[in-house]
Amino acid sequence: MAFEKYYFNCSKEYLDSIHNDLFKEIEELIEGLPKRDTQAEVNKDIFWLLSEKNWAYDSRPAGIDKYPTDDLNLKNLCIDDIIAKNKRELCVTTQTIDAKWHSDFAKKFGDNLVQLEVQFGKVETMFKDFCGFRIAYYERRLSLGIEIVMYEPSKFFIKHKPSITGMAYFDIAKKTLPAIGLNCPIFLIGIKE
Repeated sequence: MAFEKYYFNCSKEYLDSIHNDLFKEIEELIEGLPKRDTQAEVNKDIFWLLSEKNWAYDSRPAGIDKYPTDDLNLKNLCIDDIIAKNKRELCVTTQTIDAKWHSDFAKKFGDNLVQLEVQFGKVETMFKDFCGFRIAYYERRLSLGIEIVMYEPSKFFIKHKPSITGMAYFDIAKKTLPAIGLNCPIFLIGIKE
């Protein structure tokens, strides 16, 4: 897959300062995604591809199989191994507010925590993701938030138009970030064909 990117309060150089392979990991994730018909299938693929790179996760996608599909080209990867090494605590959004929020994925690069949200839901849920990034950054725990949305859901999920009504998408996210007064670094990605 291809993608569009937008750096909010950060840059490619900033990502490189967190870890020199961070941008490459995200780029390989998106480029490694096969075309799928539903959001659920894309979520499963993202789960496998990030797990292969040792990203922690909050919860597994519904209906995940024991092994990834062959077209992902991930050999020797099994759900049992992923469960055994998961560090879900990295996904905790806040340690000071009594909220049970978690990001979808997270990974430590040295002392730098990066949290990642995959948002194929409503625009309102995307705002919650941004809020979670802001809180973790305020607590001086988060170095970078990554938000992955569809670039144009109506083109990507053409067979399932009713399920994409109100879905978050790249342009609305890009326009929203400067308007809501966040000061945390967010790397926005829009998946497209």
